[in-house]
Amino acid sequence: MTGMRDKATDPASSPAEPTSPVCYVGEADDTYMGFASKTEIAAFLAGLADAERRGQPTDEMLRRMLPRIRDDRLHRELSARLKSQPGR
Repeated sequence: MTGMRDKATDPASSPAEPTSPVCYVGEADDTYMGFASKTEIAAFLAGLADAERRGQPTDEMLRRMLPRIRDDRLHRELSARLKSQPGR
């Protein structure tokens, strides 16, 4: 049986080493990734409610904050508020 390779010792059959380390970005904190922190969101929602009570336009506030909202449910709710703004 000459010419046959033993798979256990054949370097051609072993898996290649990765060329770069594993990326753990999915485990990073939301604020590290550019999203708003819970504290920022709470302050924004308080400011939004205050502006709405005073009858001030909130469309610009919403446009600035929406890209920083990671929570899908909250993003949908705020997007719906923006779409319901007068003049849209």
